[in-house]
Amino acid sequence: MRKRYTHLVINLELNVLIKAMIVVLLAAFAGLFFLTGPNGEPILSLDDLKPDVPELDSNTGTTKVYKWQDENGVWQFSNQPIDEGQGEVLELDGIINTMPATDTSILNAGRTTSSLPSSGMSIPPSLTTLPGDKVQEMMDTVNNLQQSVDDRKADIDQMTSGKN
Repeated sequence: MRKRYTHLVINLELNVLIKAMIVVLLAAFAGLFFLTGPNGEPILSLDDLKPDVPELDSNTGTTKVYKWQDENGVWQFSNQPIDEGQGEVLELDGIINTMPATDTSILNAGRTTSSLPSSGMSIPPSLTTLPGDKVQEMMDTVNNLQQSVDDRKADIDQMTSGKN
């Protein structure tokens, strides 16, 4: 009987302890709404708990999109017309997702398309930040490294084939 009573007391104490911990955690969380931070405002507010949801455009009319082909033949689309006045205006019905156009010409400033003399391949300027005159030097280094790897593999193959 005493053993059964001991288990009952331990279970009750454990339940009370768990409930007390939950109350302490809730009180600590609620305290964040009342304690002020360095700026004099509460550390946490109800607005902080709201998710950031972008507002949808209520314009259900048409949206103008400008379309043109750049000097590389790639089709470009924008919400602003191109400076040269070339291109075509598309009017799209309904709500669509658009992003404001950004001038990216500064990203390609000073870059030129370089070519590799050995293969005749052309490297688009967006794939490398290496100056064009350094590309051949880099390719020579890579080819030398590949030759070293091939030589080592041949040596290992020769050593392992003789142990059969």
